[in-house]
Amino acid sequence: MLKRFEVENFKGFQNKLIFDLEAREYPFNESLVVNGIVNKALIYGKNGIGKSTLGIALFDIVGHLTDKEKMASMYLINYINLNSNRPNARFRYCFQFDENEVIYEYEKNDPHNLVYEKIWIDGRAVLDYSYSGSGSKYIDESLCGSLNIALTDNKLSVVKYIYRNTPTNYHPLLTRMMQFCENMLWYRCLSEGNSYCGFFNGVASLDEQLYETGKIGEFEKFLNDNELHYKLQYAPYNGQHRLMAVFDEGRKSVPFWSIASTGTLALFLYFVWSSTSFNRISFLFIDEFDAFLHYEAAANIIRSLNRETSFQSVLTSHNTYLMQNRLTRPDCCFNMTENKIQSLDKSTEKELKEIHNLEKIFINGGFNG
Repeated sequence: MLKRFEVENFKGFQNKLIFDLEAREYPFNESLVVNGIVNKALIYGKNGIGKSTLGIALFDIVGHLTDKEKMASMYLINYINLNSNRPNARFRYCFQFDENEVIYEYEKNDPHNLVYEKIWIDGRAVLDYSYSGSGSKYIDESLCGSLNIALTDNKLSVVKYIYRNTPTNYHPLLTRMMQFCENMLWYRCLSEGNSYCGFFNGVASLDEQLYETGKIGEFEKFLNDNELHYKLQYAPYNGQHRLMAVFDEGRKSVPFWSIASTGTLALFLYFVWSSTSFNRISFLFIDEFDAFLHYEAAANIIRSLNRETSFQSVLTSHNTYLMQNRLTRPDCCFNMTENKIQSLDKSTEKELKEIHNLEKIFINGGFNG
């Protein structure tokens, strides 16, 4: 699991931003925390404060450690903070795997060019690799064994090179970190189409993806649970399968997307991702997950994700209706301000309890710590 993340000099984050996911003890909604780490996080903050940029920063690691979808357009422009004279962006991930801690740090001067990579395992440095001629090239034998490493291309990660060229599980904690990164998924709502990063490759139509799951009946029920009543079927279209909405007792049908609202399509996107991927991902970041959803539909998504305990999820939202202790808890809700993100329980001197109305305290400016 991701325990802590730091980023600086990247896009809008000139100074160090720390996203700390260590939880505290609350006697309610205990399933939202795993091994003392927040497993289901909600991030709030004003427009333009950096919620989306945080997601982009978190997924920078996908670009050089994996071969999964990279969404290069998110990184090509203004990679380095425009107010800074420093040449490099720095990223630091702290992972917790059972009782072991793995810290991975690196710097880049653009989306492709690594400056250095470092790894600590349970506080012990096992890798400190600089891509400059005069920098350190230290790699502990426990990571690479007898593998000969002489990389001259700073577009090729030494960590990825070791992982791909040593026996499976040669170093179990490195393997777990790499598999965690390979199974991270970021996606954004349908305002820009099915935009995603990580986990998967290629672009398949949502219609075809739903068809392959065989869950059209479950999708109808999912929509019905959100008070959307459709009868659905498939029709052949250019060698694929098009999702159709059926009317007039089956005598008429039209493509589902042609009559579905933006909010309904957002639910469609969530259902497809959840049906095809949630049993395999490690970490989920949904940017503006409820931008087109009624507050009750958004709450249903939260309940659905809260039942998924096998992966971490982080959602960004402006919907303070979701900020209630029957859906979340104070250490799982984060308030983002300029170059700072902090959980609600750390943003006030008040001892928060299950009976407190988090939304009311938030709206009245009670979380300014």
